[in-house]
Amino acid sequence: MPIEFYVSGDQTRVRQSFPSPTVYLDHWAIRLFSDERQLQDRLVAALLRQGGTLLLSNFTFAEFARNDDRRHTVAAEEFIERLLPNIFLTDFAFDKLQEQEQLEQDNARRFWPPADLPQLKLFAERAQDEPHGFTMRGFIAMARDNYSLLEIVTRETLDLIRTGFEVQRADAEYVRALRNMRPTTKRTRMTVIMSELMREFILDPTLPLVDNDVMDMIHAAVPVNCCDFVLLDGAWSDRVAKMKQRIKNAGTRMPVARCYSRRSNGIQQFLEALDSFPVSAEQ
Repeated sequence: MPIEFYVSGDQTRVRQSFPSPTVYLDHWAIRLFSDERQLQDRLVAALLRQGGTLLLSNFTFAEFARNDDRRHTVAAEEFIERLLPNIFLTDFAFDKLQEQEQLEQDNARRFWPPADLPQLKLFAERAQDEPHGFTMRGFIAMARDNYSLLEIVTRETLDLIRTGFEVQRADAEYVRALRNMRPTTKRTRMTVIMSELMREFILDPTLPLVDNDVMDMIHAAVPVNCCDFVLLDGAWSDRVAKMKQRIKNAGTRMPVARCYSRRSNGIQQFLEALDSFPVSAEQ
């Protein structure tokens, strides 16, 4: 059970786990499954039947905070409510994953995503407090109600990451090295995935790099690393496909998520693959 309460001594504690099949939905995909009841029913039935997990990120909540239509927030809460307790809260902390991966000799092992402990604590406190109880209702709305504070943190994070990439692609030596670099086990999984997903932006300094690109990379990197299934925008699904082909061409064993978008009947393909899980571990 991904989120569960247990008694330790005289205290009630909470913990979360990450059993497969694990799924991450980009913001548009949460909106889609929130609004389309037939698709939602299929996803909920498949994930609960197999005891899987929906990965939820603090950036997902932050994006809902930007939305000015409260109905979308309520619909998302009602959708996710149906999956409880089968969710895992993450903060997308790249460095935490890096620390684990640096201890491995190769990139064959996938780790759980880093846990968002403050969010988990908040969720647990609400579950123990009347009138909330164990529910997702009102949880995403809190992000929307605290939009101004979340937006400051989100902007700072995007600026920091974008600046890092701008420095890299302004460095001719780094660009030259990246052009010839292969995805090998000499680098961690997280490093390989981030550099591969941003490869075209770094190799082409004339390509605009805006906040939405950085946000999309954030939505992709950890889920592609840790999950079984990921739904992304079409352009980012294509980047994942190119990354997987380059990993294969390099002869490196590095399993990553199956990635789908709305293109080419991708939603139906995702639901069919989820419904027939387990699939081959070698993706």
